[in-house]
Amino acid sequence: MALWRTSAALALVALVACGCGHDPSVRSSETTATTASRAQISPVRQQPLVVEGRGFRPREKVTLAAKSRQSSLATARADDSGKFEATFHGLENCDSVTVVAVGSMGSRADFNLSQIACVDS
Repeated sequence: MALWRTSAALALVALVACGCGHDPSVRSSETTATTASRAQISPVRQQPLVVEGRGFRPREKVTLAAKSRQSSLATARADDSGKFEATFHGLENCDSVTVVAVGSMGSRADFNLSQIACVDS
């Protein structure tokens, strides 16, 4: 009898480990989260601040906000490959800035450019 319970417990562990019996709706939301997390933005140039986005949905409209001592907004539209470039004006050179990009189809990305990374030219 103890052998049967051990076998049943191991079978249950195997089912859980392989995801068998997994709720498909949970799986679909995990896939959506993974897709949305592929969006990325990064700085290309510091003065004026130019950022590049990639991994956004094709033709997605993106609203960007740069927040530092002064703030600036920009918009862009991703190309067919999900890439775009946006320029922010009115930000201080070598100021720490956080940039957040939110796409109209659910993509989202952000980064922080610290003063420590500043290189005066």
